[in-house]
Amino acid sequence: MPLPSCFTGYSTTMSEEKKVPEKRRVGLLIALVLVLALGAFLRFYQFPNWLHFELDQSRDARVVDGALTGGPGELTLLGMKAGGTSLRLGPGFYYLQYVSGLVFGATPVGVATFVPILSVISIFLFYLLIRRYFPEKQAIGFTLLFSVSAFLTMYGRFAWNPNPIPFFALLGFYSLLRSVEPEARHAGGWFLLSIFAIGFSTHLHFLAFLALPSITVAFLLIRRPRFPVKVWIAAVGIGILLYIPVILNEFSTGGANSQAFVRAVTEKSSKEEHSLAAKFVKDVSEHGLGFLVVVSGYEGGDFFTFKNGLDGFQAECDSGCRHGWPFAAASMLVFLSGAVSLVYLGWRERSRRKSDFLLLVGLWLLIPFVLFLPLAYGFAPRFFLVTVPVPFILLALLSDAVIRVSPWKKIAVGVMVLGIAFLTGTNLFYLWQRFGQLGLASYEPVKSPTDRILKERARVTLEQQTHIVQYLKERSDESGYPVYMWSEPEHRRALKYLMEKRDIQNDVIGLAGVYEEGIYVIILRSKSDLEDGAKKYRANYEIVAKRQFGTLTMIEFRPKPEAIQAKRQIFTQSGKVKDNPSALPRYTWSEWWNRRNDTGNDDSEDDQ
Repeated sequence: MPLPSCFTGYSTTMSEEKKVPEKRRVGLLIALVLVLALGAFLRFYQFPNWLHFELDQSRDARVVDGALTGGPGELTLLGMKAGGTSLRLGPGFYYLQYVSGLVFGATPVGVATFVPILSVISIFLFYLLIRRYFPEKQAIGFTLLFSVSAFLTMYGRFAWNPNPIPFFALLGFYSLLRSVEPEARHAGGWFLLSIFAIGFSTHLHFLAFLALPSITVAFLLIRRPRFPVKVWIAAVGIGILLYIPVILNEFSTGGANSQAFVRAVTEKSSKEEHSLAAKFVKDVSEHGLGFLVVVSGYEGGDFFTFKNGLDGFQAECDSGCRHGWPFAAASMLVFLSGAVSLVYLGWRERSRRKSDFLLLVGLWLLIPFVLFLPLAYGFAPRFFLVTVPVPFILLALLSDAVIRVSPWKKIAVGVMVLGIAFLTGTNLFYLWQRFGQLGLASYEPVKSPTDRILKERARVTLEQQTHIVQYLKERSDESGYPVYMWSEPEHRRALKYLMEKRDIQNDVIGLAGVYEEGIYVIILRSKSDLEDGAKKYRANYEIVAKRQFGTLTMIEFRPKPEAIQAKRQIFTQSGKVKDNPSALPRYTWSEWWNRRNDTGNDDSEDDQ
């Protein structure tokens, strides 16, 4: 019995599909299952203990907690803010977290569990996508590389709104290709699935909002598929349905978010003072460095810094650049060679199905590259989640082009196999290093190298945050005192959230006042300057203890008698204080339904 066509990537009615022996098919299926199993293991291994839970994660957990305790009516009509702007994205990510929390529990781990699940499914979607062009063995080889990518693995291990982008992009673009293939079955259904996936992805990140629909529209304008009118009407309906929450909030606020969108586009394009040529060079170099991290897991690459001088471009190379530029240059060469291979193979290709695949990949590379130009000097690793399958496809296309033109095809194939094996090994090696650091983070002040994936300054896990909160809970229960805590922004909100989940009365040290009854602590990175961090508190407090929790250190204070203002703080139950009252109004479903004039939920610092 033949396998379903989804495993081959082709429709069973297509004349181009070749008969493959049953034993070989079973072997390839087993290989694919093993690849998926390996990807799942990497994403779920110690997932609850090593969960990345910091500022943005605690902010989102607060929003979702309201719905998990108060019902779906407490879900918001808008999502999180796009970084550096007042624009709010759609609320789709919160809805995914809500469903995940219902299924897996209303905990930081429960609301995050859907992320590794979607990340594992994206491995299979990547296989289906590249099977549109590559034979099965080659497709499985590069799917293996996609599966073990340190970059994709780490972004598949915690909850953050950009993290599901690869899943929705792959689902959308695979469905788009299926909808326009020759003799397509259920073409209208595939197209509507594509519209849903791409539309939902626009809720996840501002760049996804701009790039992925642009790629889809450009592909449709070039390909010009002929769908029935009812399919186009249904597509428009799906788009409207996905944005009903946003539309309702806009009606209630006089279009405040639409105005913020206009400001976001103009501000993001006007902030950069560099010339277009400088931005172009920086954009290319960032893509080269990103290609290196995404494909190999190696984070030590660095490149020259180009600045505008009196004589034109001036290149500067610091110590990191002197050690890392050979790797960056090699990565840049491979990246550009892959882009050239894409053009070469697209020019030669006569199969409509394969040419559609190459057209889509070309647009997937070109359009985000252009959109990244204004942000070239403020590039963040998460931006690559919009285009993360493309580096693997370019590498595969380069291999395919070399095999085609090489007079020693068996040697070229052997080099490709060795290359996949080598890059798989480097990713697993760097993941092994990182996992080792995460495992020790609760117990030792492990030193972590420059992080070009998550940009962490220190390895901090939910496990060690739980240890800290448990210690404070025991101290608070024993003494009956509230906890006054300060930490660096990325940890402070997460620790505060976890303390509130344990019913620990708490406030910020030095902000509410100095009371006789209180447990006063600051929590800093163990590798930071602890004395300098404690210096500003010495006027009112004296240090009584230091306790190390691995990569974080707690410094405990006792208030000086002359600094005490009262015996004990009175904690009121007046409701939640809004951290950012100037943010745009954001209603919940229940607030909209009741036509309240409240400004919505906690609008804390967002960085998307």
